Amino acid sequence: VLAVGVHPIDDASPLMSPLAENSRSSLALAIRSSTRALPLATLGLALGAGALVAALAATRWRARLLAPAFVILLAIVNLPALFDGNLVDPALERDETPPAAWLQAADDLSATSSEFRVLELPGSEFGAFRWGYTVDPPLPGLTTKPLVTRDLLPLGSPGVMDLLYALDDRMQDRTLDPDAIAAVARYLGADTIWVANDLAFDRFRTPRPEDIHALFAAQPDGLGEPVPYGVAAPNLPDIPMVDEATLSNARVGTPLSPVELVPVNEPVAIVRASDRVVVLVGSGDGVLDAASAGLLRGDEALRYAADLAADESLQGAVVIITDSNRDRAHHWRSSQDVSGFTETGGDGSDVLRIDEGDQRLPVFGLVPNADDQTIATLGGGLVVRASGYGEPFAYRPEQRPAMAVDGDPSTAWVVADRSDPIGHFLTVSDTDGTLRLLQPQGTNANRMITSVDIGWSDMSSGPQRVELGPESLTGEGQLVEVATGPITITITGVGVRPGGTDTGPSAVGFAELGIGAHRETVRVPVTSVNSAADAPLAVVLTRWRTEPTNRWRSDPEPTLEREFTLADDREFEVTVTLQQNDRAADAVLDRLDQITGGAVSNRHLTGVPSARGFFATDGDPTSAWTSPFTDAVGSTLTVPLSAPLTELTVQQTLDAQHSTITALRISGLGGEFDLTVPEPDADGRSTLTLPTAITGPEFILTVTGIQAATTIDRRFGEPTTLPVSIRELTSEAIAPPQVGIDG
Repeated sequence: VLAVGVHPIDDASPLMSPLAENSRSSLALAIRSSTRALPLATLGLALGAGALVAALAATRWRARLLAPAFVILLAIVNLPALFDGNLVDPALERDETPPAAWLQAADDLSATSSEFRVLELPGSEFGAFRWGYTVDPPLPGLTTKPLVTRDLLPLGSPGVMDLLYALDDRMQDRTLDPDAIAAVARYLGADTIWVANDLAFDRFRTPRPEDIHALFAAQPDGLGEPVPYGVAAPNLPDIPMVDEATLSNARVGTPLSPVELVPVNEPVAIVRASDRVVVLVGSGDGVLDAASAGLLRGDEALRYAADLAADESLQGAVVIITDSNRDRAHHWRSSQDVSGFTETGGDGSDVLRIDEGDQRLPVFGLVPNADDQTIATLGGGLVVRASGYGEPFAYRPEQRPAMAVDGDPSTAWVVADRSDPIGHFLTVSDTDGTLRLLQPQGTNANRMITSVDIGWSDMSSGPQRVELGPESLTGEGQLVEVATGPITITITGVGVRPGGTDTGPSAVGFAELGIGAHRETVRVPVTSVNSAADAPLAVVLTRWRTEPTNRWRSDPEPTLEREFTLADDREFEVTVTLQQNDRAADAVLDRLDQITGGAVSNRHLTGVPSARGFFATDGDPTSAWTSPFTDAVGSTLTVPLSAPLTELTVQQTLDAQHSTITALRISGLGGEFDLTVPEPDADGRSTLTLPTAITGPEFILTVTGIQAATTIDRRFGEPTTLPVSIRELTSEAIAPPQVGIDG
């Protein structure tokens, strides 16, 4: 909890109406937390108590002389610190003096030139470290060197903050190309990067310090060798953080120095001049993408095309067109999931309910120009909008309304994750009179829509109520006859979805509306640049993606589809950067690694290729197949056979971070057997004997029962079932996989 909010009050008094009517007014923001509101409330109570005592003193009431003593007694009783000795909130208790490593690193910074800044990475909403919770960032008070850092709110001009957030958002989302850091640091006038390895990363879900340390230890292009300060120690979370990274990342728990200073090679001063001009069509995200492509170093005179006057000529400038400056929401409630889906351009929002969290930076003026923006439109001119999407306090653009009409049942518009979906709605600009409502597929959702109201503009008798049944969950969906033209679909009922395993009230919505496949096309900015006809031109296009191990998210853009127009014919040298999809099916990942004949799972630990089925039969007990969180039961392994299977040894991972398999189903040619798994020995081994032999080319192992162990999910604070893990399946009948042979 970041702050104690001020809630609207019905029938508010004239004094309180500014708070009740506008939660973002200056007065509301001034007392948005208890540290601000309580002193004001206490002052009011003190003035009221004083006025009461004064009024009583003017009366002839005999007890009036006791009134001052009574008020003093009340004040004492209502001061808990007099009884428990806690004048400071325990959450804020810490040593008065920061650690020696911080002081030494800060002193060394102060001894360097103030013509440059220090860039603090990664950012954090508040100052939270293993040595204490400072609330505000402590570094500005420790060094005289100018500082640029991400805080809860923007602390600079929109353009600078946009560039800083572009850098830090990708670091927070674990999608940052390290080779872009140096260029951005130079544009920000930084000669040093401050890395706090003692950040309390579990408090605000910031990146793991071990990963940040490894990133800079690899010395990305343009950065020097990190200089450590202090005695190295593991950064252990105070809040349980058992997740995909904990189970798969060997770096977790590595001792780290509390602070590292990373030099920026060939830094550029805060005040600088350059005779090399680059015009970038886009925004801060485009700067990162162009730097990743090797087109920017950070010492150029960089101009944004949207900032140029219409008649401004830039002869000799290099022009870079990017698909950045997206028309999308941005919030400051956290450091993660801060960007909304790409909208249709111009002023306002495509979300049809007011979103108080949407506070977009006015990088190019208060009223944005659609020509300066990257926008998204649907094929055939269809317009689909909604009252919301994803979850209330984070943006999940992959769950935007367009996903309900893309012709792909594996994607969906969903809304109200961990919230109330009743009343949320979806609008469609045109229909042919028929819908096929299909709810989200392949999910662990525990809620489903049971009824909707469908309305259209020329209704005379109210909306059409439609009850949704099991047919809306499978196949092509539930057939519904509606009027032609624009319609609105409003959720009016929600019920339990059979088989759901989600740990909280899951989102609901539609995978398809049955009105055809309308592909979404992203159009890059069309701002013209008055440059020489033969000026060097580059086009940089980047697919929007997320961290593979983030089980709550998926890539907002599964494919890269762009539309742009050039003023004249050009010849380009094309460079494409490919990245492995770590969520791909086992068979795809095996083929990439030239593995044939290995075990294949129907699912594995989200985004972790080293947890796939092959590693349950690779002959190495230090590796393992690991199921996803929550969905261990129902996980399968399909294992090749070279002989009839009569006996099988299962070696599990036994520790506090995994659940234990207690029952398995073994099926194949010859039968299907539900077996109880004997108590594992000290090495995690259990031997199962089949009633009759399984023959044929393969058998299927299905997890049917577990002894569940749980952890607290860090995103929603809910108990979550830990995965199961099989280190090795052993039997003379199992065919060994072949590695290094292209199948």
